[in-house]
Amino acid sequence: MRTNKPDVASVCRALIAAAGVFQTVGLFAGTYTVTAPEEAKPHERTAAEELTRYLSKRVSDDVRVEGKTGVVFHVGDTALARREKLLSTQLLSEQWVIRSLGNEVLLNGGGPRGALFAVYHFLEDECGIRWWSEFEEDIPSPGPLDLPALNRQGKPAFAFRDIYRAEQGSGSTRTERRVRLNAHGDAAFGGAFTFGPPNFCHTFDHYLPAEEHLEKHPEWFSLRDGKRVGGQYKGQLCLTNPEVKDEILKRLTAFIERGYAEARKAGVEAPRIYDISHNDNQAYCTCERCKAAVEQYGLSGVNLNFVNALANAIAGKYPDVLLCTWAYQYTQDPPKGGVRAADNVIVRLCDTDSNQTASILEPDNRPYHDRVVAWSKLTKHLFIWDYAITFSAGLTGLPFPSEFHYGDLFRHYRDNHVSGIFWEHEHPHLADMWELKFFLETRLMENPDLDCRQLIERFMREYYGPAGASILAYREYLDKIRREKKTFISWFPQLSAFNYIADEDIAVCNRYLDAAEAEVAGNPRLLARARHARQGLDRLICRRHRALRHHIPGQEMAVPVRSLGVEASSQRLFTDWPAWIRPYPDAEKLIKSALDGLGGNPKSDKLLPAPDRFKTRRYYDFYTGELSSHGGNERIVDDPESPVERAMRSDADKSHYFKLPFAGGVYDGTLKKSLGGGQVAKPEGPGYHWYRICQTTLTPDAYLWLTRAWTTQLKIANYLLDLEGREFEIWVSVKFTGPMFQPDAQGDSFIWIDRVILVEP
Repeated sequence: MRTNKPDVASVCRALIAAAGVFQTVGLFAGTYTVTAPEEAKPHERTAAEELTRYLSKRVSDDVRVEGKTGVVFHVGDTALARREKLLSTQLLSEQWVIRSLGNEVLLNGGGPRGALFAVYHFLEDECGIRWWSEFEEDIPSPGPLDLPALNRQGKPAFAFRDIYRAEQGSGSTRTERRVRLNAHGDAAFGGAFTFGPPNFCHTFDHYLPAEEHLEKHPEWFSLRDGKRVGGQYKGQLCLTNPEVKDEILKRLTAFIERGYAEARKAGVEAPRIYDISHNDNQAYCTCERCKAAVEQYGLSGVNLNFVNALANAIAGKYPDVLLCTWAYQYTQDPPKGGVRAADNVIVRLCDTDSNQTASILEPDNRPYHDRVVAWSKLTKHLFIWDYAITFSAGLTGLPFPSEFHYGDLFRHYRDNHVSGIFWEHEHPHLADMWELKFFLETRLMENPDLDCRQLIERFMREYYGPAGASILAYREYLDKIRREKKTFISWFPQLSAFNYIADEDIAVCNRYLDAAEAEVAGNPRLLARARHARQGLDRLICRRHRALRHHIPGQEMAVPVRSLGVEASSQRLFTDWPAWIRPYPDAEKLIKSALDGLGGNPKSDKLLPAPDRFKTRRYYDFYTGELSSHGGNERIVDDPESPVERAMRSDADKSHYFKLPFAGGVYDGTLKKSLGGGQVAKPEGPGYHWYRICQTTLTPDAYLWLTRAWTTQLKIANYLLDLEGREFEIWVSVKFTGPMFQPDAQGDSFIWIDRVILVEP
């Protein structure tokens, strides 16, 4: 096979890039040329470089258009674009055009991102390049590129498109642009359609920080139970106080001016959206003025009237600026009294109560379906904040087949005039079938009329190769049983929500996934992908059937018989999962957290002897790996003094909540009710000691919290499924070090927790 050597292509590019020409030379049959304007803008240069780079990998012979050789690719606002009246200023923003004229191919688009979209569509649709993430791409084997006559164009259906991922690689902006997302990017990637300062959500406390103003101006903040409260997690603003509007207007104007200045300095388009939205809590104001306004307009109406007043005040001076506000939690229902959004206001509706496994058209999701319809009639600009993740600690990424219903969802958004989508789909290394769902999300944000089923089949075929058919059968089986069992997966599900996958269903799924692995056993790349596809199911198996350490008097330790191949699931996770995570920044930290989240390796977890005080009692034993962190001042560390050899260590100097007395308790997250608790007034002495927290009757959603900050927790319900009505004494092994706890100690003060025991009375 004849190939273009990369060093030759690089030399050619270096020699002629200054002239706005990026050329790849065929070593044998002929040439093709990539050209950009002589004074190319940063995004045009990026587009030309990307086209050159991938053609050099894709083409080993020549490029032909309708059989014609000597092909010239014109990227951006070239003379050809001017002649054809297809300059970026003559096209709609983000519209892209691919057109062949003889042996010339024009690739351009509207605004600063259209040319990039044209190039990426050409590489994907005509050259077969695939970008699955910043870590994975597929390029067909090098060969000739024979193109038909080209006359294609398009424009994304939604003006604002963003997928929040949390953990990202260094090439995340490039990846987002390749799949036509547009909320981030510097000048090289055409800037972004984005939010200006101070933040993109929950901004009341950014405009009027409670820590600066609450004491001097309590009347600016929400009245709750006779007390004025403020702050991101404790209170809101009093929206009927005219001083609040005036103060925010002054700060809003300053933020807009700052946004313009920063954009000029960076050489990108200025932010168009500025957020005015309530803090992340539900403590809205209940003063007499606000009560009267709520009675007339509803909670969302009071909020919208406030934002409308700000929008009207800036409309003349900043005609291109849009203000964005929530329809979220207490403001999610539409207003009363004829209130509607001003023309320069975006209402961003947040989906908080849907069933993630079901279509927007199914009965479970009717409330949210109707909310979208209602808000679409009350605002010119409707944005959506939606989710594709479960947040429950330790359960993120357990299997739920949401992908089959994405088509219904995005078409519903389009049909109801939604113009922007923020899609929260973080933790790709944990999430269920993230690569598949990311592929569908990006394509349907761009064009919701695409056939979702065909997209799924294409992904299975292209990403998994011969394994795709069996993996698709596994996902179809999950969708079948969730329908039969009327499954509901919320944003914060309990482990029991995944009982729709019964033990016999796990066996069926494993057969499909074993078959998938067998199909690609000789291909390491496809085998790694096939094994990763079963990560969610493997984690469910480990969660449900891991070996619980259960002490029975007279025995050192009794462990229930493991079932459903938990050893094989554990082995896959502990050997393959780290390799999948390793490309991410802070990989070792992510790997440790992911494996700790499994509660230790069920195959190799050592079994500790019973402590003397419990040798004659029946108990369940939990080690450090089962504990989870819910703050920023604790982490799992090695500790040779602990028999577990690891401990959850809290930095006690960082918060007064770590001072004595040490506290703990059991809480039911569904009932929002304490099930009991206790305190430790002072440590018993150096080293680890056992402390009794309480005796309680457990419930199906019980979890143990430790320290007065509640930052170390044990989700008991994730390990013991038959909790209801069972009574236990709760004991915890703790070591206290440092001068806060030991008067003669030196250095920092820490709380170390390594073991929890639930003793049967």
